[in-house]
Amino acid sequence: MNIGGLVGALLPVFFVLALGYIAGKRHSFDADQAAGLSQLALGFALPASLFVGMTEIPKELLLQQGRLVLALILSHDGLFLIAWLLLRRVKSLQGAASIIYALLLATSATPVFGIAVLQPLLGDTSAGTVGLVALAINLVVPAAIILLEALGSGAGAASAASPSRRAQVLSGLKSGLQSPLLWGPVLGILVVLAGIHIPKDIASCFEMIGSATSGVAVFTVGLTLAAHAFHLSKSVVLATLGRITVQTAVLLALLHLLHVQSPFAREALVCCSFPLATIVVLLAAKYKAMESESASALLLSTLSLVVTVPVIIAISR
Repeated sequence: MNIGGLVGALLPVFFVLALGYIAGKRHSFDADQAAGLSQLALGFALPASLFVGMTEIPKELLLQQGRLVLALILSHDGLFLIAWLLLRRVKSLQGAASIIYALLLATSATPVFGIAVLQPLLGDTSAGTVGLVALAINLVVPAAIILLEALGSGAGAASAASPSRRAQVLSGLKSGLQSPLLWGPVLGILVVLAGIHIPKDIASCFEMIGSATSGVAVFTVGLTLAAHAFHLSKSVVLATLGRITVQTAVLLALLHLLHVQSPFAREALVCCSFPLATIVVLLAAKYKAMESESASALLLSTLSLVVTVPVIIAISR
């Protein structure tokens, strides 16, 4: 692993992260402005970047990714369901806490850090990898929202009428399935499979808005970290260790069991060791479960990038 390359990839990430954190502490952005920046990055810039990134993958190569996609779905959706079924038996993690913790284990901040970290280190195939991982992640989040609503974990949900709760569940499912992060890479895949060539002038339009992805997304994470106090505890350490190790180990095992041979496999392993997804912190706050722990784990797992990235790249060789 080239140390200079690693520093060159991670230094801009931590610099922008620090800028966002300082801006948050100085109250330069209020909650609505921070939400707007997050929507810009994850609702517009990243989907555009993933779309154009997927269209640049040769059709023959894309058709060979069936086993990798299966491994990604099992290591995200399968891991989430199994983790939830096991964690709900733990007395201290009953109710919403077990769902939040399972989501923490099964989703990563790949949409935020993926391209910013992987492209300088592993090349242009990173956009395709981030697209495939984003697909898997965006199948997990609706399931988590459905469980949270169905269990009546939200404030006042226990007394809500059944039709109202059903409407909330359907709303959560609809929101997840309409996510641009889901359809950006899906449309890119369909374009490749249909053999449609995107003209360079059209692709450059998507690339212009997509170029804002890394900076704005990482800056927004800094704002999120500034909005929560950090508390180091046993549960925070365990949550952080679980986030950066469990899914990576599961995917590594699946890659071997399914005999996956793909240029995207190595990058997918790195993605699984990324910090927890910011949606976990948002859902924890909404459903009043593991709020402090998830926010603190976000900071700790983000700082761990300096260790996890070189370790996973070395192992995946």
